[in-house]
Amino acid sequence: MAEKRILLVDDEATTRAILAYLLREEGYDVETVVGAAAAAKRLQSDSYTIVVTDLLLPDGSGTDVADTAVELGMKALIISGALAHLPDGANERHELLTKDLGPSEIVAAVRQVIGGPAENG
Repeated sequence: MAEKRILLVDDEATTRAILAYLLREEGYDVETVVGAAAAAKRLQSDSYTIVVTDLLLPDGSGTDVADTAVELGMKALIISGALAHLPDGANERHELLTKDLGPSEIVAAVRQVIGGPAENG
């Protein structure tokens, strides 16, 4: 069965490292990038099962990253401590989680959206 690939986009090194570690422990293939430009470059050259992105990135918006992923046929999940900054309609287009959830809850949400690492679906 095909491995489920995740692109994790977050400018906070600690958050990125913890989430990547936990997702890898679950058996997912995880790639990480720091900002919107790096994410856009990866999305044009690679395919992912889901993109998990922070809302506020130093060089752009996580909603733009998520919109691009969905346009390319991928799923997207936005995490943020700043949902007040969410553009109108974004909560209707994407799964949203707040960073006040623990990392394990975010991993559980990813699993709920795309299934386990080796599940078809």
